Amino acid sequence: MESTVKTRGVAVVFLAMAVATEGWGKDWKPQIERLVKPAVESGVVVGMAIAVVADGQTQTLGFGKTSAASTQPPDETTLFEIGSVTKVFTALALADMAREGLVSLDDPVGKWLPSSVQLPQRDGKEITLAHLATHASGLPRLGRILEAQAMRNPLNPYAQFTVDDLHATLASTRLASVPGAKYAYSNLGVGLLGHVLARRAGMSYEQLIQRRICEPLGMCETRVALPDAWKSRLAEGHDIDGNPLAPWEIVTLAGCGGLRSSVRDLARFVQANLGLLPSPLGEAIQTTHAPRLDIGSNEAIGLGWHLKKAEGILWHNGQTGGYHSFVGLRKNPPIGVVVLGNSAGGTVDAIGYRLLDLLDGKQPPPLPIRVPVRVAPAILEDYVGNYELYPNFILSVTRTGDRLWVQATGQPRLGIYPESETSFFYRAVDARITFIRNQEGKVDKLVLHQHGLALPAFKGGWLVHFGGQMLKGLKQWGRPAANPLPKEPAASKTD
Repeated sequence: MESTVKTRGVAVVFLAMAVATEGWGKDWKPQIERLVKPAVESGVVVGMAIAVVADGQTQTLGFGKTSAASTQPPDETTLFEIGSVTKVFTALALADMAREGLVSLDDPVGKWLPSSVQLPQRDGKEITLAHLATHASGLPRLGRILEAQAMRNPLNPYAQFTVDDLHATLASTRLASVPGAKYAYSNLGVGLLGHVLARRAGMSYEQLIQRRICEPLGMCETRVALPDAWKSRLAEGHDIDGNPLAPWEIVTLAGCGGLRSSVRDLARFVQANLGLLPSPLGEAIQTTHAPRLDIGSNEAIGLGWHLKKAEGILWHNGQTGGYHSFVGLRKNPPIGVVVLGNSAGGTVDAIGYRLLDLLDGKQPPPLPIRVPVRVAPAILEDYVGNYELYPNFILSVTRTGDRLWVQATGQPRLGIYPESETSFFYRAVDARITFIRNQEGKVDKLVLHQHGLALPAFKGGWLVHFGGQMLKGLKQWGRPAANPLPKEPAASKTD
């Protein structure tokens, strides 16, 4: 069953999945549309595919476009990079292999690596597989080698990281904490876990996930490397300002964020985690859900999954260069959501949590979307120029159509969006810019509002700005006054 609704220029596609039946206990479509539509209409997200699981049924919805240049909305088969949602798959593979006795959660990582690999320890304590799955290994988020590669190639930061780089990173790393003692999110750690499990299984990481998870759950659209015939189904990624971005390649550390998938597949994954889809993974799934380490007053970490304790919500999100993903569920009552977006930024997370509230019978607040106002191109053109914030640090303002862009020295170009004729906000960072006109009506400076500070930057540079003011003052000083004071009257003579 398929229906397409056009609302205020935004294409919305509703598709009932094969596992769904007719007649929901409640019609969620209008409420979900009201919640999600502002994110697409404002351009914060180019496109989204959503799956909701409630009342024992599953439904998928598509919003926006598969790319900025397309009119095609995403559907249940559209593929997205799911980023760090991959980590819960890696953790489930660990739990299932432990159930079979192929590994133990408490195995030292070094047990399953070549003897030549030097692994860091702290206070005599070794890193275990469970430490990797709970971000309690003490390993850094990326490590120096990967950080350097990411700086050189920010548009595809993991592409050149090899197994030799992984081994070199482990040999040169000093752990930040004793293994098991402290939570510190680590892509390196979970990527290492995926690598170790694949070695133990004698296959690639992709083959491991296919055989251990996807095949038992009937998930046919979850891969690391897409077959050629599938590549046209991959939504185009975009940065937070809507610029197209190429997909990421994550090979050696695929276990931390290398999977691509669809909402149709991830809905089945959510169903299995809710116990609504019987499978041989049931015991392993329950193992991943158990909290193992507190990471805040209301947060804990299981194997892969993060847990909001008071709400009973298991969740994970993910972001690569141009994609953002969220998967969340609550087991009592069994509800779950999948939100896949082809734009960077945290709006997808905000939608995911609000959908869980909606399915739970609550009225979620509207999304905090800032909608730009329209400013005449002639006014925008007045703002174009180079503004010196301090010596050798320039904010370069350019215009493309009705959009202004700001590029700071040594940094990427970011869009700014008008909230009035003179005030503009960023989406990529928490900052605003105000343009200032002088007494003659010309724009001669801007003010950057960030971190509680108001920092002036002068068009053409400080020297041009203040030199011009001084010259103007000198000219004014040497010019006869327009209305000279009257002379004092001569003193009167008296006899």
